[in-house]
Amino acid sequence: MKGKICKILTSVTIVSLLITGCGNTNKTVINESESQEVKKGGVVKQALTESPEGVFMPAFFTFNYDVNVNSMLYDGLLFVNDKFDFEPCLAESYKVSDDKKTITFKIRKGVKWHDGQPFSADDVKFTFDFVCNPKYNGQYTMYVKNIKGYDAYKEGKTNELEGVKKVDEDTIEITTTDIYGSGLLNFGYMMKIIPKHIWEKGDIEAVQKDTNLIRNPIGTGPFKLGKFTPDQSVELVANDNYWDGRPNIDKYIFQVVSAETVDAQLSNKELDIVSAGNLTKEEEENYKKQGFKVDEVTYNVYQSMGLNLKNPLFSEKKVRQAFAYALNREAIVKDVLEGHGEVANNPFPSNFWAHPEGLNEYKYDSKKAIDLLKESGWEYKESDKKMYCNGNPVKFTLKYTSGDDQKTKQALMMQQNFKDIGIELELQPLEFTTMSADVKKGDFDAYLMGMGNSNDADISANYLSTLTPPNGYNYTGFNSKKVDDMLTEGAKHLSKEERKPIYNEVALELNEELPAIYTYHWNSILIYNSNIKNFKNTPIGYYQYIKDWYIDGEQ
Repeated sequence: MKGKICKILTSVTIVSLLITGCGNTNKTVINESESQEVKKGGVVKQALTESPEGVFMPAFFTFNYDVNVNSMLYDGLLFVNDKFDFEPCLAESYKVSDDKKTITFKIRKGVKWHDGQPFSADDVKFTFDFVCNPKYNGQYTMYVKNIKGYDAYKEGKTNELEGVKKVDEDTIEITTTDIYGSGLLNFGYMMKIIPKHIWEKGDIEAVQKDTNLIRNPIGTGPFKLGKFTPDQSVELVANDNYWDGRPNIDKYIFQVVSAETVDAQLSNKELDIVSAGNLTKEEEENYKKQGFKVDEVTYNVYQSMGLNLKNPLFSEKKVRQAFAYALNREAIVKDVLEGHGEVANNPFPSNFWAHPEGLNEYKYDSKKAIDLLKESGWEYKESDKKMYCNGNPVKFTLKYTSGDDQKTKQALMMQQNFKDIGIELELQPLEFTTMSADVKKGDFDAYLMGMGNSNDADISANYLSTLTPPNGYNYTGFNSKKVDDMLTEGAKHLSKEERKPIYNEVALELNEELPAIYTYHWNSILIYNSNIKNFKNTPIGYYQYIKDWYIDGEQ
């Protein structure tokens, strides 16, 4: 049990879960408080298995657990709710131009930074200038490359970023070179705004190394940093002057714990929130008896068996479809995930807006798999129960991460499934860095890997034919003009209503072509103290409603 409960969900493949502490203006909130008195005060403690590095500046961080902290300290211009719709945050409104290349944000008045200084359009302009600076090389680069004039500014050919303009004290315009379908998400939500009066003080390379600056963050979020003790804890305190109202709880503590003690700490109510890898029904009931609730939600991530499409074995679509029928993915979800997930037949889970109707579910059917392979010219010999291609027994290697119990169990189940149709699947567990390097350079037959879709439907980085490594994550080498055209078209629209039918078609085409054999979408499982009210776990994360949490009962 100790190994399971402490398997905190990381961002290795879920880069997208950059959650926000933005307030609940115009949001649909939980209704527990309607029938109960909302109580003020109290402390919530969440378990982390590793210590944050202490990079409490969103444009610089690279480590997952710093995300947790930064999400409560900083806000973006917009908020994404649990329906994946945009709502106001530091921008009280936005407007998209007729040509869809310019987004105009009206900046919220009356917002203050944690040090009491007023927030303004100057901070927004500064944030974009900062991450487009020639000396900046952080993760926000991926969000701003489409801004008009980015290349010239990045190369130092001009001192003015053409595509970001402060129109007046309350208005910012961001213009892109071409229509940028992910613009609202990336400019408005993924990027958090940083204070000009703090970060304009020196050269970017110098301030990036300034521990005093980075570990004394000033944001606009619902919590402020109280104390950071490396390898022990991060203590956040409520922001009394938060623009959307002070949080109900006084403190939020990220407590660094070990797998050996986390169960005892939960039982003793020394911890309030733990993210679990898997739970059996028995374990779930046990926690409920101890006064905890168990909540889970499917995130916009998926596990798949990627195939090297340069390998002649995998070049025919019918062969890949046979593989999908050959894998008992329902059993994998049941046995590997303990039922905490769903079978995947495309990149998007069923609770995501781009998930289409009419998918081929490829229900487990080994006979159908054999028949499809025969139609592709392969031969199944009853004499030795083996499958042959061009007179040779079919055999290929599956690479996956060593030391990962779930992937190991899944690989063994897949090995048996392939054996049942006469194919020898050789398993090769590798350290993640080694496997990742092999996959990036195309040194594989097949691999097991989890992939994240961000909070957006634009999956170009994984499937566009021009975005094979090192330019993107199209590791399989998938090349489809039809998919390329649809992904290109999808990127020309900003509204979900316009984009939905396009990405529905992308998903259906991938479901037909199967550049990878999708296995499952997994759930985020949270165990939390039942005295925490208004708690809500969503496909985006669970911190965005934290301002409205409150504690009812003894701690």
